[in-house]
Amino acid sequence: MSASVIAQLARAALPAAALAGSAAAGEAMDVDAELAALRREVDALRHAADESWADGVRGEQVRAVVRDALSDASTRSAWRGGAGESLRVGYEPGLGFVMGDPSGGDMVRAFGFVQTRFVWNSGYDAPERTPAADDVWGMEVRRAQLFVTGDIGGPDLTWLIGLTVGSYSDPIALQELQVDPDAVVGTPPQISYLNVTKQLGDGWFVQAGSIFTPFTYESHLFSTAQTQMGECSFIEWLFTASFTTGLNLGWSGESVRWQFCYGNQVGTAPSPWDAASNQSIAMTSRLNWKLCGEWSQYDLETSFPGQPFGAFVGVAGLYQNGRGTNPPALDGANQRAATADLALMFGGANLILQGIWADQWVERDSTSWGALAQGGVFVSADVEAFTSFGIADVGGTISTISAGANWYIDRRALKLTARVVVPVVGNPAGVAAEVLPPQGLGGGPSPNNNASLIVQLQAAF
Repeated sequence: MSASVIAQLARAALPAAALAGSAAAGEAMDVDAELAALRREVDALRHAADESWADGVRGEQVRAVVRDALSDASTRSAWRGGAGESLRVGYEPGLGFVMGDPSGGDMVRAFGFVQTRFVWNSGYDAPERTPAADDVWGMEVRRAQLFVTGDIGGPDLTWLIGLTVGSYSDPIALQELQVDPDAVVGTPPQISYLNVTKQLGDGWFVQAGSIFTPFTYESHLFSTAQTQMGECSFIEWLFTASFTTGLNLGWSGESVRWQFCYGNQVGTAPSPWDAASNQSIAMTSRLNWKLCGEWSQYDLETSFPGQPFGAFVGVAGLYQNGRGTNPPALDGANQRAATADLALMFGGANLILQGIWADQWVERDSTSWGALAQGGVFVSADVEAFTSFGIADVGGTISTISAGANWYIDRRALKLTARVVVPVVGNPAGVAAEVLPPQGLGGGPSPNNNASLIVQLQAAF
């Protein structure tokens, strides 16, 4: 082949080679771009996968927390009726704080209430009053009480402890007050209830320890929180048997509830066996007869709208035989007393009638008596108006009248009471005057009361 031909062929091949090289270079660039794109896509997928994994872990953690919370909530609420749970823990209105075995054994329950009140008292003859002022007023924690109760191996054996503190102690036996007139003044925290109760079957039970003596009408109430006026009645303050240390045998049936209590002198619990204030014999007995209605209605002095008609009759007796070692102020008194009462519940209104008689209340060869009429009516769904009249002869005739209203902000938990108390007859001195301040009246040697206004908030849990 000639050189000219080869030259011509070379010249012709150069554009094709250039084109081929250009194409190859372009293909390489495309591959690099595709590889870069693939790398970016892989990186994106890897990042997404990592985020998805992290989200899964976080989600599982959240789900675990939710499962734990639900499990905890289930455990806390299971006592409300769940079967097979090993622990019952929670708070139930009307019951208080509860912890224990839901099968009914080894249960512990804590509940209580606080009463805070404002008192404004109007008097006369300022120089004779203590403090020397016609009008006095102030705030006080009237009483605060905490109760803890529980089962021992089941509901047939229970224990009860009650702690109380307040500006004045609760009603105490006037015999003790004769010995120590300051005994009614505010006390440090002290034990009230301290007993064990055993159910014997067929409605029978026996109780031992510090017991609220079954005698007066209000002795069937568990505490002052169940009273209509948020305070013990005028008659309760004068004639209560209060607490005693001893044994209490009782029976609860469909229509009758009966108790018999034997122990130390009433009003002295807790006390040792050799205390000078003990009697050689001290016993009381009370019978409650439910004519109609439900026993639960008898737990309160108030009858709420919608409840059925209820009628209850109560009778009780007290006998104490003094001994030579009893305090001189008691003069070895062989005190006897009897009481009868009637409670009518009308479903929105109620009426209480009570009478009481006692001998050797002040001294030997003396008798005393008292009577109470108290009632209330609901003027709206949550507001109850009430009035009370009490009269007694305890070495002189005295009487008071109270009137006011209750606002049941929460029927079980919160109650606001406003009442006015006015002495009607007599201006008692001595022992009878010592129990006036807890009721909202001025006491001391010359009470000289015109009237008092009491506003009290009661909070229960």
